Amino acid sequence: METFNQTGPARLLLLVDDTRYADRLIKALLPEGYRFETLLFEEVPNRLSQLAIADLSILWFPYASLEALAALEQLVSTVKDLGIPVLLIIDKYGIEYIEPGFQLGISDILTRPIHPLVLRQRIRLLLQARQTEQAVARYQQSEQSLLQEKERFRTVADFTYDWEYWQDQQRNLIYNSPSCKRITGRAAAEFMQNSTLLLDIIHPDDRERANQHFMEEENTSQPATLDFRILTVNGEERWIGHACQPVFDSHKQPAGRRVSNRDITDRKNAELSVLRAERMAAMGRLTASLAHEINNPLQAMYSNIELLSDFPLEDAERKHHIHMVRTETERLIRTVNSILEYARPQPVKSQMVSLEPVLNHAIQLVHKKLSSSKIEISLNLQPDLPLIVISPDQLEQVCLNLIINAAEHMPQGGILTIRVQVHHQQVEILFQDSGDGILPEDIEWIFEPFYTTKTNGTGLGLSVSQNIIQQYGGLISVQSQPGQGSTFIISLPAAEEQ
Repeated sequence: METFNQTGPARLLLLVDDTRYADRLIKALLPEGYRFETLLFEEVPNRLSQLAIADLSILWFPYASLEALAALEQLVSTVKDLGIPVLLIIDKYGIEYIEPGFQLGISDILTRPIHPLVLRQRIRLLLQARQTEQAVARYQQSEQSLLQEKERFRTVADFTYDWEYWQDQQRNLIYNSPSCKRITGRAAAEFMQNSTLLLDIIHPDDRERANQHFMEEENTSQPATLDFRILTVNGEERWIGHACQPVFDSHKQPAGRRVSNRDITDRKNAELSVLRAERMAAMGRLTASLAHEINNPLQAMYSNIELLSDFPLEDAERKHHIHMVRTETERLIRTVNSILEYARPQPVKSQMVSLEPVLNHAIQLVHKKLSSSKIEISLNLQPDLPLIVISPDQLEQVCLNLIINAAEHMPQGGILTIRVQVHHQQVEILFQDSGDGILPEDIEWIFEPFYTTKTNGTGLGLSVSQNIIQQYGGLISVQSQPGQGSTFIISLPAAEEQ
């Protein structure tokens, strides 16, 4: 349907068989300020469709015969096909057209003679009726569009596989997808009626952590994620991958948060299975290494004690075997102490630590040994380094392990460069030596407990160092090429500014 003219005067189409009739109509209606377009009857078939759609057509039909009725029907049909309402003006002798005229869908019929005021009033009423009709049609069309849009959004929202919901600024639920039933065993209506149910179903061990996340997310404009467990209506434990982000209305004002909860129970179980398998494999390697590390000194001690017990020996030879027993005993003690340190790290209190004094003290402790081994050490610190949160004693222990490890890879001397830098809110400590490097087949194992390429090593130094750094949310990695030295990198989170 064409839209009623709202940008200027109404457009009237005058359909006449003589232009004199059109002139009389224009004269009568001129005070109303309408715009006019005139067509003769014979022009209607060819020109009507080329004209701009009028708001109302006035058909002045002066004939009064049955033969003319067919012509009237044709004219009215042609005009109505274009959606233009018709006002029919007939002579007093044409009253037989009134009933068939209304049957044809003519909007109104006037019989001459017509007073100009009556004509104007009737046209105003017809134009108002057309405007109302088109407003209703637009409203119905808009309503239909809204219903279709609502149905599309409902389909998208209600048929998501993941559990989706939308909360307002006060954490009240605005929308909750039916998929929550599949994950929690509870219907969407239960969550809509009970605002605390979202928190109540979280596993007691995870509830405080999740609640802290929910409170923190209210003060951020960035997406956030969290994994936690829930208890279904049947008491079953399920893992949820929670992702949320703020939403804004059309005026860019906060409108709450959009949340997607995914059931990741199968993934967590698979990860746990892999972790258990890795632990069993690690335990197997640990057991084999432990047996090897303990059995070797015990075998040596047993052999020397047998010699001392079963054979007469000269004093010098006896002292030699006693020294061997003492050496292997000390080696065994070192191994056991390293195992205890690895298996039961002592609890420590972390604090805000500046790297420079820790590194300087570690270097001072080994400076004499490095100098005697012809190893030069260079310390480069980026200006204005942030603090880190760690135990200074444990950090010094790790640094000493890496310095000594680097020195052992430079038996002929060399250069050890210690560099500290900040990268993406991480403080990085790099230990770069000019030694013989590490073979590719050894790199993937060097952090494994009891793995060592040294004759007198326990194979726990790097493993203990890795555990310490990971304890504070950091990482330790290595880059190396045979013959080109190695670089060990400690990465720790920079402390937040107070």
